[in-house]
Amino acid sequence: MTPRIWFVLQHRPGPAAKPGVRLTDQPGFEEHLAFLNRRAEDGTLVAAGPFDDTDGAVDEGMTVLAAASLDDALRLAESDDEAVRSGLLAVTVRTWTVVMTPAVTED
Repeated sequence: MTPRIWFVLQHRPGPAAKPGVRLTDQPGFEEHLAFLNRRAEDGTLVAAGPFDDTDGAVDEGMTVLAAASLDDALRLAESDDEAVRSGLLAVTVRTWTVVMTPAVTED
């Protein structure tokens, strides 16, 4: 199997996030959803979603992109997501070499 390169965007509260308020309830979070919708439309979105903590809080999430290069993934993550540009979210972009992807079926 030929390895595939995807890019993982790890999102967490940024400096403009209000402490104690769920990210999804903060003004500007809809801009992050718009970013995800644009990625779905252009075909670069592989998957996205929050990490659910045991206490029910959602403070971090992950997006996987099939971008052409690390530079493209960085540009999209840092410049195209207004929630990141405004400081609501902070993002770390990592290269992920995927060596195995079994067939996925939905129930």
